[in-house]
Amino acid sequence: MKTIIKKAALAAAIISAPLAASATDLVGGGASLPALAYVGTNFTGTDPQSRLSTDEQRTNLSAGNDGVGNPYEQAVLTTGSIFAAFQTGNPSDTASYCQTGSGTGKRVLVGANSLNANGDCRDYSASPVGFSAPGSQTDPDFVGSDAPLTADDVTDFLNGPRANRQDLVQVPALGALIALPLKLGNDVFGNPISRPNLSNAQVCDIFSGDATSWDQINPTWPSQPINVVYRSDGSGTTFAFTQYLAANCNGSQVIFNTNEDFAAAAPVGDYAVGTPASGNGGIITEVSSTDWSVGFANLANVLAEQGLDYADVEGENPASTTQIAYDSNDLLTGQVLGDVNPFTGLPQPEPVSGIDSNCVLVIDPAAQLTGAYPIAAVTNLLTYTDGNTDPQALKDLVDTVVDGSSTLPTGFARLATGTTASSTAASCIN
Repeated sequence: MKTIIKKAALAAAIISAPLAASATDLVGGGASLPALAYVGTNFTGTDPQSRLSTDEQRTNLSAGNDGVGNPYEQAVLTTGSIFAAFQTGNPSDTASYCQTGSGTGKRVLVGANSLNANGDCRDYSASPVGFSAPGSQTDPDFVGSDAPLTADDVTDFLNGPRANRQDLVQVPALGALIALPLKLGNDVFGNPISRPNLSNAQVCDIFSGDATSWDQINPTWPSQPINVVYRSDGSGTTFAFTQYLAANCNGSQVIFNTNEDFAAAAPVGDYAVGTPASGNGGIITEVSSTDWSVGFANLANVLAEQGLDYADVEGENPASTTQIAYDSNDLLTGQVLGDVNPFTGLPQPEPVSGIDSNCVLVIDPAAQLTGAYPIAAVTNLLTYTDGNTDPQALKDLVDTVVDGSSTLPTGFARLATGTTASSTAASCIN
């Protein structure tokens, strides 16, 4: 009864108050994979690349300053991006995004490792410690993650500083393809090596360390050490890529485990040369500047890098692949990821406990392995059910992402489940 009285009193106060225009600055961050779709290409023109993209004319957000007082680089939203479309449709509201990687994004969401939204976003010259939210805003408005919620994430939420937000919301946002950027030089005959076609077995040989020089992949290529560039941060791109490796490379022996941490998922100690790099942008920068290197990154980021080559896989060119299709049969409700199957290295969904299961949607990770081009990811949007600063603005942002009509860069696709995802967000965000 007390709750009803309080809500009635609040409603009466709202009705009696004068109407006024309000503005909301939604602060988010997380996965670097969807950045080109969310905020556009402007961040790729900064050096070092910006992690934070925002509307500088309408917000006071700052990426912060380094140890000697120099400001970290940040970028403005690109016209035509999803978040720019959101701001056009909601002129009083803005949305910013910090590319921290999925792992850090989820830690900010649940409040793990003392990470808060108001920590500096920084740029790709330094590790981020937050989303550059203003002042005392410790909780993010939303998070992007290509690695779905795990049972451990939910436990951290329930036992952490965000538990007052009641429950978590997760909706699949976009499908995306992961490319293998590389820089190979000339073959033994002096001819440039351009966009080679690698089999799954050859990809396994490279990333397992079974092949340590390029002539072991193709005898017409020079005996140059293979430099494998991999993610140093917790990454949903890594989650999707190591799931592909586990599905295709593990036989009687588990070599790869699906994980957000590449060094924990793959035998990096067996590489001739292994180079860690932060974010999809960091991978691309490292591969572009280092001969005889190969990595993995979101296709859209690879295509945005002038002159950077990539491999076809099993005869499929990812830039020509249109199949990023998941339907209602692939959509799981109330499921999170548990421990990896020790016999396959693949993720195992399990029922969520402790939070509202109706607000947690996920594309079955196994569905990501069924496309013609075999390396694919799904990026998700996450937030809270209760205590949101502006529930309507947040609902509008989610709807613009998952069920909008703006043009997407090559390598992304909206999902057939977008209407369901938008409806779930609308019913769960308060």
